[in-house]
Amino acid sequence: MSETAKPIAVAGDWHGDVPWMRAVVDTAAAAGAELLLHVGDLAVLWPGRDKGKFDRRLQQRLELRDMQFIFVDGNHDNHHELRLLPLDDDGLAPLRPRIRYLPRGARFTYSGMTIAGLGGAYSIDQQWRTTGKDWWPDEDVTDEDVNRLIAGGPVDILITHDAPDGVRVKSDLDLPPDVLEASEETRTRLRRAVDALRPASVFAGHWHQRVIEIISHPGGAQTRVDVLNMNSSRDGNAVLVWPGSFPLRVESLRIGSTRREEAVDG
Repeated sequence: MSETAKPIAVAGDWHGDVPWMRAVVDTAAAAGAELLLHVGDLAVLWPGRDKGKFDRRLQQRLELRDMQFIFVDGNHDNHHELRLLPLDDDGLAPLRPRIRYLPRGARFTYSGMTIAGLGGAYSIDQQWRTTGKDWWPDEDVTDEDVNRLIAGGPVDILITHDAPDGVRVKSDLDLPPDVLEASEETRTRLRRAVDALRPASVFAGHWHQRVIEIISHPGGAQTRVDVLNMNSSRDGNAVLVWPGSFPLRVESLRIGSTRREEAVDG
């Protein structure tokens, strides 16, 4: 992958929404991005009569805009088929010529930065889903995933699906204690990775809300966590990240517009 001083786009959950996907790709390309990172709940390889339709249309849009696309898995993704994809020399798994899956613990270098993935999350709605149809048992982050990531050494950007513990996100659902506990275990594992690696930035989704949090580490290092909103959120679903000095410059990307608006920490 060639080095570039252009921004990187990062997007939140899309859930197989083709019109929204096209709008984000178009807006990111117009802003100068040549790489789009995605935090999962993408819905490629989704089973059913239209299987592959979203994948093809994403590939077509990326070709039209001359962009590359790298994604981690969310909880609502086809984990079984993603894990069967063969890996390339970078440790990523090509799905289509411009679309690659970033497995948990894998990493790559882009514009002088090390970018790693730690996808997966716990589905609070799994009791209403069907195994192999819209839910897969390998959805959650494991201790082994975290250990593998940490063993690879420092990273500059970490792409997750869920948000690490300490980030103020909250479900609007009234959830039973056992579900809340399982969800918190995932976030605790992610926080262990963040505390060990101290990346400059973490990008997540999952919660369908836009949140920015700063995690402070001993010695003064800080990690900025951007939780991105879902499809249909014009101001919250995507950001631009500018390679360069740390902390990284992160700007919100208003979908359907080429205007970039700087995100406010909070």
